[in-house]
Amino acid sequence: MQPDFWHARWHNDEIGFHRSDIHPALRAYWRKAAVGADTPVLVPLCGKSLDLRWLAQRGHAVTGIELSEKAVPEFFYEADLEAQRKPALFEM
Repeated sequence: MQPDFWHARWHNDEIGFHRSDIHPALRAYWRKAAVGADTPVLVPLCGKSLDLRWLAQRGHAVTGIELSEKAVPEFFYEADLEAQRKPALFEM
């Protein structure tokens, strides 16, 4: 992974990889995974994925980790949610 590449994509709004709906595989296979609603879920490199809200609506405590500082406020703004920021365990 090249951080500069991803920072540039977000900075230039070149985020064609962002889905306007829940990932179809998540919707199709999540029940089959039999993950209890009380199980926390980690979503690395989450961007502003709608999958985060979908998982939270099913009772999961969801933690998203994202490289782009632009993606995070966009997610919370679009979801009309308040962010909870925690210090990074390490800096890149």
